[in-house]
Amino acid sequence: MKMKLLLFVCGILSGTAEVFHEDLSITGCSDSDGELMYALDGEEVWYADFKKQTGVEPQPPFVDHASYVEGTYESAVANQQICRQNLNTIREATKGLPLKRDPPSNVVVYNRDKVELGEQNTLICHV
Repeated sequence: MKMKLLLFVCGILSGTAEVFHEDLSITGCSDSDGELMYALDGEEVWYADFKKQTGVEPQPPFVDHASYVEGTYESAVANQQICRQNLNTIREATKGLPLKRDPPSNVVVYNRDKVELGEQNTLICHV
């Protein structure tokens, strides 16, 4: 990926500059679907479209696109196979474990309708 950095220093004899970027990769899978997406600074820059069997750069045409090496989509397909194997392993490992039953964190009681003096009111309790 090409990255351009332009630094302006004006009237400073000595100084430093740091540029921070947020790089994000999301991988997920289920029995029937999958997701692999890359983002930079909150903008999606590439994702795998498993239905069309290709990688997609969703930026508009006027943006300087980030290029991914050949084989990125094939790597995404391989990651999906690993994800599904891990999913099956986790299902097998957690089979038969009792569900954790936590008491509710709070109870909410509220009126169903606008309260009017002298009229019957219905209260709803949400637990």
